[in-house]
Amino acid sequence: MISKEQKFIFVHNFKTGGTSIEKKLGHFDELKTDVQDHRTLSEIEALSDRGQHFRKCLHAFRKGKANRSVFWLRTAIWPELSRKEFDSFYKFTFVRNSWSRMYSWYANVMKDPHMRAIYKIDDDNYSYLKFLQEKVDHSSFSQLHFIKNRNGNVNMDFIGRFERLQEDFNVVATHLGIEDSELPTLLMRKYGHYSDNYDERTKDLIGELYKEEIDYFGFEFGE
Repeated sequence: MISKEQKFIFVHNFKTGGTSIEKKLGHFDELKTDVQDHRTLSEIEALSDRGQHFRKCLHAFRKGKANRSVFWLRTAIWPELSRKEFDSFYKFTFVRNSWSRMYSWYANVMKDPHMRAIYKIDDDNYSYLKFLQEKVDHSSFSQLHFIKNRNGNVNMDFIGRFERLQEDFNVVATHLGIEDSELPTLLMRKYGHYSDNYDERTKDLIGELYKEEIDYFGFEFGE
């Protein structure tokens, strides 16, 4: 999410309270399917790359795609985000314990017919283990993948924790000059403590697949 008025960039990691944050910051009025902005930091940074836009313009022109060529020319001349804006805007995100986040995503998919259709799951008893093994591109689902810039560095001004969502959002609100910082409650799912839904195999699998972010943020199973 980009706000030129308030000069911030919010990177919305899946299942970290980001929908409530986007609603609070005015990204959408009504919660609908796919209304959230899940662009990674590197994708947002690419908006400011005029050279890349000009190259795409030239490539489309050579392929005889006039409309696409014009589109990329306009994007190069008037980018959605300038380099100066990308460098200077306040960048923030929220992260969540890897074991908690991944089980929450599985539970969300299994309870949502639209998501079940996307993942092609028609078995009500489809296991968490199979979901992790067969349905998730873990390299692109990593929280670090979302917040690394194009050079592979974490380039954020503030990283909050889902586990203290309101408290940490208060920090963001203070920086942005938002007086009423209370977040709306959206997309809440109740399934008990996430650790109750793990066995040794799924626990170890998350530990292996998300080792980089677990080490980076200091996540621990059971917290």
